[in-house]
Amino acid sequence: MTGIFIVDSHGFKLGKKGQRIVVNWNDGRREEISVKKLSIVVISGSGSVSTQAMQLLADNNIPVVFTSRNSPYATMHPFFMHGTVLTRREQMRSLDDHRGFHLAKAFVYSAIMNKVRTLRYFIKSRVRTDPLIKDDIEEFSKKIEEITNKLIELDGNLQFLRSTIMGLEGESANLYYRALSLLLPDELGFKGRDRRPPKDPVNSVLSYGYTVLTSIVLLAIAKVGLEPFAGYLHVDRSGRPSLILDLSEEFRQPIIDVLVVSLFSKRSLDIESFDILDDGRWAIKKESKGIFFDGLRKRLQMNIRSADGVETTFERCILRQARNIVRYLLGRIPIYKPFIWKWW
Repeated sequence: MTGIFIVDSHGFKLGKKGQRIVVNWNDGRREEISVKKLSIVVISGSGSVSTQAMQLLADNNIPVVFTSRNSPYATMHPFFMHGTVLTRREQMRSLDDHRGFHLAKAFVYSAIMNKVRTLRYFIKSRVRTDPLIKDDIEEFSKKIEEITNKLIELDGNLQFLRSTIMGLEGESANLYYRALSLLLPDELGFKGRDRRPPKDPVNSVLSYGYTVLTSIVLLAIAKVGLEPFAGYLHVDRSGRPSLILDLSEEFRQPIIDVLVVSLFSKRSLDIESFDILDDGRWAIKKESKGIFFDGLRKRLQMNIRSADGVETTFERCILRQARNIVRYLLGRIPIYKPFIWKWW
């Protein structure tokens, strides 16, 4: 798995020792890790980070993502990660021509179809013994797939149609999370997506997983020289990594959602795996994060086929898709094929 290092406790001190990053936790623990084992650092707790540590990470081409309540708010990019001028010029130009519209549609098509594929995966693997739930989920998956017909028919200018495209994705997401609630134990209280703050265990770990995924996607976007804050689907906003959110749409369901439902279904995670904070937010306990990350490592290394039929893993496929965005923008391939999960 990508060498992701998560710092998510409060009161930490992050420094360096030689070629190692050192974290002193507020409970007295000390942790060291070689920069050679790292590819990205995610900081979601409150604490201090030394300039020496930041320089060591920059010198070794390791980006740092700062998040708050499961949403990135800042990044540190080493200079090498700013890519070629040509790539970024074409990225900016494409926002106003057919390429931007094509990419936005592709991201949403993938997001919708991967919701369908994920629900049908659960029909095969999780609900064989309950025909009523199976029929309900199959009905939801059909309704979601029908939305792609509306998407395919759209043609025109991205600036005028972005809200329509996003509306179709939102419609599919509403149906999808209603279906997902049928797969989870009732005591978890999951009725649909609830982000700020997550008011049940499932939403808590989904938000946490999506944050980790955006960090992995950020690494891929940065490696190929794209501007992470100039997206096609998500509206530009100061501090919002729009392109990272765009590409993440292709991988949320097959990577994070499948893992989360599996962990709760197998009782690897349950209500006791979380704390309820003063603001009503559910937060996953530190020991339970280890269970989540063990599952994520295995999920990212799972063998799959890429959008262009190449045998790969989820982790490598994310980078492959980022490279294909560049290839499409530069005219090296005629279309951008979004990743559609094929699990059979």
